[in-house]
Formats: sequence, C-alpha cells, structure tokens
Amino acid sequence: MYQLKPSFAGGELAPALYGRIDLAKYDVGAAEIENMIVLRYGGVSRRPGFRYVAQTYNNGKARLIPFRYSSDQNYIVEVTAGRFRFYTDQGIVVQNGNPYSIANDFTETQLADIKYTQSADTLFLTHPEHYPMTLVRKGAANWEYQRMDIKGGPFEDAIRNGISITPSAKTGTITLTASASYFTQDMVGSFLSVQLTVASQKQEGVPGQLVDSVPVVLQVDCPPGASVFVETFGFWTGTIHIEKYDKESGSWVELRSQSNNHSQNYQLTFTNETDEITPYRVTSSDFDPSVWSGENGNQTGKVVLQTFSSDYEGIVKITAVNSGTSARATVIRKLASTSATEDYALSPWSAAKGYPACCGFFEDRLVLAATKTAPQTFWMSRTGDYYNFGVSIPQMDTDAITGTLNNGQMNGIKYMATFGEILMQTAGGTYKVSGGDKPITPGNQQSKPQEYRGINHLTPCLIGGRIVFVQQQGNIVRDLGYTYDSDKYQGDDVSLLAAHLFENHTIEGITYQEVPNSIVWCVRDDGILLGMTYIKEQDVYAWHKHTTDGLFVDVCSISGDHEDELWAVVNRDGNYYVEVMGTQVQEEEPKKQFYVDAGYRITGNTGKTITGLNWLAGKTVQILGDGNVLPEQEVAGDGTLALNHVFGTLVIGMGYVSRLKTLPVEVNAADGTMASRKKRIARMMLMFKDSRGGWYGLNSGKMDEIKWRSNEDYNAPIKLFTGKKYVTLPQSGYEDILQVTVEQLDPLPMNIIAVVPEVAPGG
Repeated sequence: MYQLKPSFAGGELAPALYGRIDLAKYDVGAAEIENMIVLRYGGVSRRPGFRYVAQTYNNGKARLIPFRYSSDQNYIVEVTAGRFRFYTDQGIVVQNGNPYSIANDFTETQLADIKYTQSADTLFLTHPEHYPMTLVRKGAANWEYQRMDIKGGPFEDAIRNGISITPSAKTGTITLTASASYFTQDMVGSFLSVQLTVASQKQEGVPGQLVDSVPVVLQVDCPPGASVFVETFGFWTGTIHIEKYDKESGSWVELRSQSNNHSQNYQLTFTNETDEITPYRVTSSDFDPSVWSGENGNQTGKVVLQTFSSDYEGIVKITAVNSGTSARATVIRKLASTSATEDYALSPWSAAKGYPACCGFFEDRLVLAATKTAPQTFWMSRTGDYYNFGVSIPQMDTDAITGTLNNGQMNGIKYMATFGEILMQTAGGTYKVSGGDKPITPGNQQSKPQEYRGINHLTPCLIGGRIVFVQQQGNIVRDLGYTYDSDKYQGDDVSLLAAHLFENHTIEGITYQEVPNSIVWCVRDDGILLGMTYIKEQDVYAWHKHTTDGLFVDVCSISGDHEDELWAVVNRDGNYYVEVMGTQVQEEEPKKQFYVDAGYRITGNTGKTITGLNWLAGKTVQILGDGNVLPEQEVAGDGTLALNHVFGTLVIGMGYVSRLKTLPVEVNAADGTMASRKKRIARMMLMFKDSRGGWYGLNSGKMDEIKWRSNEDYNAPIKLFTGKKYVTLPQSGYEDILQVTVEQLDPLPMNIIAVVPEVAPGG
C-alpha cells in the first residue's frame, strides 16, 4: 500500500489534528516544517540563509520600515532610539565611507507603536506620544526628518463657556488674557483657534503721489476666500500695479498692471485663495491725475481699494501659562484684530490629550486618527492638500473632515486600509467609512461596522483585496476581505489549523513577501520566525517555522530586482544585526548556494586567511567552498578564519537544520482504516528538485544519509539532483504510528516535491 504525499500545501498542522484524517488538509499537511518554506505550488524548499549586512546603530534594538520610492528605488529604514539609517541594493547607505544616518526623537519603547504611510518621497510617521512627523527622501544619502507643518486645524468644537479671550497683538509673540480662569498647564504646546471679524477696509487716493516726501501706497488686508476690489475714477494717465504679498518668498508679487489713456476707468476684482489674511496694495510711479483744460476739477483721477468684513480664524500656539487668566503664545496664523472674543477652540492634539496614533490616505486626503482622549476620531485633510486640516466659511466639499466611528465602545483606531472605501480597524472590530456612493465630504461621511474582531498594534499586510492581521490578543492571525453574499468585509482565522505555533505566545512583527511564494512572515515573542504561504484563491494558508542561532526581532519586505527581499533584525548573543534573506529562486550551480545564517559570501581569489568576520568571532561556522562542503571551523576571536586552500567562491556562516516530518502515515485497507493497526515502512520514494545532501528516517530514530554522487569527477562538486530517489529504511519495525522525517544539515539546497512511503501491514 502506498500513501502519496504530493503536496504540503496544508503546512504544519497542530498535534490536535493528528486524528482528523477526514480533513482535506490532512492529506497535504505535515507534522513539522522547520526552516523550510511551503512553495506556492505545494512542495517544500529549504529556506535560504540570512546574509549579514550591518550591526544596528549603536547596537540598539531596531525596527525596520519599508520605503518604496519607485520600482527600482526601494529602501529599508532602520529605526533605533534616536537614529535613522537606510539600506538599499542589499547594503547600507554610506556617506564619505561611513553609514549615513540622521537623528530622530523616538525612544526604544516607542518603536513598536510607530505607524506610517507614504506619498511619493515622503513617509508620514505617527505615534501617540509624538506630533505627526515626516521623513523625506531628497537623495540616497540625503533625508530630512521634521515635524509636519500642519495648517488650519483641526480644532475641537468652540467652547462657548462665557469666558472671553483678548490677544495683545495680531502677530509675533503675544499675551492672551482671559476674562475668567481658563488656562491650565497642560495646554502648553497646544494650538488655539481664535475667531474674530476682519473689519471692512477702504483706501482711496492717488498712488505714487508724494505726501511728506513719501509715495502714496494704497493697502488693505484681505481675509481668506474674500475679495479685493480695485476701482479707478476720473481722468488720469500712467500705469497702476496691483500686488499681493507672498509670505513664502517675503516679497510682493504683481497680479496685474493697468495703463490708462486719460478718459477710461476700470473695475478689477481679486480673490484671496490662501489660508491667511493677505495684504494687497496698489502702487504707481507715473500716475498723473491732471485735468484737461476746461474740465471740472472734481474729475481728478484717483484709485479706490477696498475689502468687506469677514469672519476669520487666526491660530496661535500656547507656549507658557502664567495663570488661569494669562498665557503666552506665538501667532501661527495672523489674527484678525485685538478685540475680545468668545469664539475660540483648542486643538484635539497635545501632549496631554495625545497625538494621532495611525495614518493613511483616502480619496487624496491624508487621514490621521486616534488620540488618547479621542480614540475613535479621525481627521481628514483637505483634498489634495495633505498638510491642511482647515475648514472654510461657508463650508466647502474639499474642506477637512472630522469624524467619529459609530460604536458604543471606545476601542481606538489602529489601522486604516483603502479600497473603494476606507476600512478602519480597532481593538473591537472593523468599520467602513465612506461618502456613500459619492466622494466623501464634510456633509456626507458615514461609518458602518463590518465585523467585531479586533486588531492588535501591528500594521497588517495588504494582499490583493484582502487584509491579513493579528487579532487583538496577539495570538490569532486572521484575514479580511469583501464578500458579496453579505455585502460586508468578513474573514477567517487562518492560524486555526496551526494553533500550536501560537499557544502561549504573541506575534510582535509581521510583513508580506509577495514574490516568489506569497508568504506572510510573523515574528513570535520568543524570537521564532513563522511563515504562512498564503494564496486565498487556492485555499492555501500553510504555516512553517524558522529558527536561527539567535532571536528574530523584526522583519520587513521590499521589492528587489527579481523577487521581494526579506530583511530581518536578529539578536545574536545580545548583539543586534540587520540581515537579508538569500534568494528563494533556485540557483543551479552548487557554488552559488547560500544556506547559512549571519552569512558572508566572498567571490574572487579568497586567500587562505579570511578577515573581518567580527560578528562570527568565537562561532563554529559552516563553509561552502566552490560548491563543496568543508569541515566546520571556529572563527578566531579577532574575526579571522584560516583555510587550507584558496577558493574562487566561499560562503561562511551559521548552520541550521531544515526538517520535514510527515503526519502519521495512514492508508485504507480493503476492510477499513489502518489507523489502529501496526504497520511498517521498509522503503519509500522521495521526489526532489535541484537538491543535494540530506538525511532520512522514521519517527525520532536513527537517520540515514541520502547518497548523491554519480559520475562527477573526483573533487568536483556534486551536481544538484532533480528526480526520484528510492531509499530503504532498515531500522523500520511494525508500529502503530509511523512518521517520515527528512532533514538537511549541510549548507545546501533541498526541494521536496513528493513523498511516497510503501506501507506494509502486519506485526
């Protein structure tokens, strides 16, 4: 009797399922898949090794964040306490021969809660204890980290508490005086919106005319969205210039010049499309209002410049609180006047209230969400203006939006994903936010619950039209996607069949490597790396676990030339290293294999003494020289390794064991199942692809080596093998439970396509 194992697409299954031979996944599952990857077509392949790239900055614990600038320019951002460093092209970015880095203001305990979203060359970063920041790429070794220059808001609803506030000036550093006790120390650092009325202004006269030896300039201040009116009267010649002050450049910009032939007059209108009170003026150097002979002197030429009154919202930042009735502030946006007002509002973000904890994009708006005091509130910027959270009077569809999820609980928003609508995931469930069947506006926003399974703090993976995330408790992995049946977003527990990998553990890192095998990688709290080959349309969610000589701390994936690259932070004996996994696309030549961790590859004439292996000092390493496995050696304390020969290609690093162990072999006899009867496996067939090396055996007993050498020349590396290997198991006896184990111990590839044990009943 033969049991065919043509696929391992069920992944590693929990021991609790060993009796569930009725499950379809049983036939394609395994008891152990360690340091082997379940391939997208069902076989298993030894995972490539991790190549050493650099020790983290100051040997600190690090977080890795992907920065995808373009199809051929991708970066990994290493975030440690107080520092950013950058990696690209499988190496660290250097400047003047040293790793390039810039400062940040994060502490080590804050690294796990950093959330990010990207637009072109700008990475937006949020953290509940930090004002929103940006990390801007200006070149491979030219990055800027800075506070977001947010304009116009957002602000809470006006207080209307009967207390008025009077500013001492309209610009600069000012004093705010309250009519009763209002200011408290936790307001320091907060923004305050102060709404006052900009009075109508009218200037008329002869521009350029000398008054006390100074040329006349007509000038008014125009509120945002309001208009400036210019009208000429009477008889005059010359040219007038209408100008607007540009705050960014600090200069006057001409909007229009108008010449006259003595008898014609003009009415001109200009609209202030900025967000601030803006000065406009009329100047002239040759305005001649002389009246023709015989004409009425009342017809002397002049210019009228005017605006009309409008409500306006100025903004100040409170820098100190002197008392309940007095505070110091810096004017961020010019105030309309120095009159008292009861129309003011505080920013919802501050050190006391907290700052947005997550970010995303939706319909060309930047979305920030979830502070400590408003965990279910989100703020959307103006359309196309990601730094502007202001609103207009009257309100416009493109204005910023403030909304709150419709939920009785106060679970904070932790992640936002954009599809046709924006999904907001909280610790209590998922909500769909949209404008209905129209683009979202301040007047039509709506949120609808989708399902009530919460998310933890980790940024989920977007895979096609689905989200894979870690549930709130940290020990269940779920997916989420739109279902037409219910017209909602729903999903499944994709970790259920491998629950033993998660029991008494939590997931502390997650990333998605799409190419070549569509794998979700998860870092467990004990430093084990879990992988899940995920192809939803084929009902594949196969788990495998990975170990190394150390502890995995974080993982991150970015696009490479031919496949996605998997980067990791690994703690080896208290030292933190950044490493990148080798290719999963099988190399054909034996000398090109890379199956060691903390590894190093040398090409060219290597010499007999290898230096610079400081991160491997004192370690016993595996060595592959020109495709041949060399005896293991210990790296000296100074990072040197002495060899007996010179090689053209050398791979050095820490070895690891790759293991595939089948589920209990079960076949059906003519009179029923063999599950309760003794049986024996004396022989089996293993189908390989591009493999070499390895051992096999039954249960946990003696292992026998697979024989490979055929007709290669002496001392030439054994070629990789594709085909069937028939092996005998002389140690096999009659037992109730039989499990086949295949292991790889050498720095060589192993790809198992199928296992067929020959089962004989009896005993």
